[in-house]
Amino acid sequence: SVASIELGSPTEADCLPHTIVLDGDHRLTIKATVIATGVQWRRLETRGIDRLTGRGVCYGAARTEALGMRGRRVHIVGGGNSAGQAAMLFSNYAESVTMLVRGPSLAASMSHYVISQLATKANVTVETQVQVTAVEGADRLEALELAVGPSRKRERRASDALFVFIGAQAETSWLPE
Repeated sequence: SVASIELGSPTEADCLPHTIVLDGDHRLTIKATVIATGVQWRRLETRGIDRLTGRGVCYGAARTEALGMRGRRVHIVGGGNSAGQAAMLFSNYAESVTMLVRGPSLAASMSHYVISQLATKANVTVETQVQVTAVEGADRLEALELAVGPSRKRERRASDALFVFIGAQAETSWLPE
């Protein structure tokens, strides 16, 4: 395991090699390293979510999931670039893709080019000021309960899949200071 990482000064960082010190004081001199230890997804706190995670509710989305969405009603929670890119991907397969965004618009959280791309997709809808209050289903996700608009009017929507994109944190707890 990694015991420490010694970096050159910030102005030298691109020119000087770095040293990774492993357990047992073994040293590796490198010019670059990639640390890909995964992420811990922020959890959506809503009624029914734990029971249906993996059964219609997913955190993040892999390209391989898109094929299984052919002809389905997909909902995406989140208003950032990752959520927008997932909506673009799923729009090529799903009957409909609805983005559920807590805030008043996408402008503060999503790049303009992603917003522009979403606008070209006829089967993508962006709903703002919406919060998922519950997920429902016997064995798989069947519906969402939503609080919509400033009045938080309750609505129930049929759904085949809910993909959650509300942030993640890099899994670096093992990495020394």
